Amino acid sequence: MSHLTHDECMTLLAGIQAAQPGDWTHDLTTILDGPARFVARVVIPDGLEVVYFRHPDVAGAWPAANWDRFAVARVPQQVEQMTLF
Repeated sequence: MSHLTHDECMTLLAGIQAAQPGDWTHDLTTILDGPARFVARVVIPDGLEVVYFRHPDVAGAWPAANWDRFAVARVPQQVEQMTLF
C-alpha cells in the first residue's frame, strides 16, 4: 500500500477532480449517495488508511473503514456476445 505525503494527497485529489465522472465501480449508501469510482487506497502521514474516489459532484477521501462499510461494489455487467453466421 502506498504511503503519501500531504502534498501528494492534494495532488491526487486535484487529479481525481479533473477526471471525468463515469466508470462507476461502487454505489455509496451513506454520507454521500450515488455512484462512485474507486481510485486509490493509501496511508496518509498520520498513519490512517484512506480511500480516494470520484463521485459525480466531488473528488472524495474517506477513512478506509467507512469505505468498506458504506461503499457497495457494483456487479460487472455481462455483455452478450453476438455470433456471426
